[in-house]
Amino acid sequence: MVNSRLPVKLPSLTVVTPCLNAAGTIGETLESVRSQAYPGVEHVVMDGGSTDGTLDIVRSFDGVELVSEPDGGRVEAANKGAARAGGEVVAWLNADDRYEPGALLRVGRALAERPEAPWATGYCRIIDGHGKEIRKGVTAYKNWLLRHYSLSLHLTQNFVSDPATFVRRSALQRAGPLDPSFLTAHDYDLWLRVARLGRPVVIREYLSSFRMTEGTLSMEGFDSQFREHVRAARRHGAGYPVSVGANAFTSRAIVTVYRALRLSRRISAARR
Repeated sequence: MVNSRLPVKLPSLTVVTPCLNAAGTIGETLESVRSQAYPGVEHVVMDGGSTDGTLDIVRSFDGVELVSEPDGGRVEAANKGAARAGGEVVAWLNADDRYEPGALLRVGRALAERPEAPWATGYCRIIDGHGKEIRKGVTAYKNWLLRHYSLSLHLTQNFVSDPATFVRRSALQRAGPLDPSFLTAHDYDLWLRVARLGRPVVIREYLSSFRMTEGTLSMEGFDSQFREHVRAARRHGAGYPVSVGANAFTSRAIVTVYRALRLSRRISAARR
């Protein structure tokens, strides 16, 4: 646990929010950053050309740096935002996610007390479109894995939550930007690269919430996501053949179970 009483010089911090037509949620996201009371936090919003009122909402928040221009999607926007970051620590927060109260102070203190650590990560809730917490079992499982963090374990599956992860800008420059060849697992690929630079500070507290709208991910997309997990593990798994093999086995098993569950739901619906 981080000793919050220890007087430390907090690192400057930049939050990057990629967005496109996020009027329904971005206000909550922006407020979750503004309410942190973190000294000197920089918030950069990279908008891809919204037409739904997103820009008016962003402009209503003082101190937010807004860039609105066409881009190639989330990865390009996130990379451009990180390139503009002036903070010593960089984080990405999507336009439908949010920080927990006090999250940035916990991160800043953790990294100040562990200057050798290139990054920090913590717990992340999963919420639905209405902000209600869902999939608590999945969250508990990921939290257990995070408490036992090692690179070998990280290579077996993706349990590091992007909205609850923060990286020193110097480490990000060494690791390189998000790779656009990964359509869904670009965060896993990046955090494995950063993990090769050193262990994270694991903060055993909730730092953020990730919004998931149930039923929006197609079976093809779900299958592709886990194929990308395997590719990322193979790419960064030199010296850890067992972990990489476990990733391939686990990914196939998860997709198989997910297919079975979807088939079962369709059969049950047809019988009604």
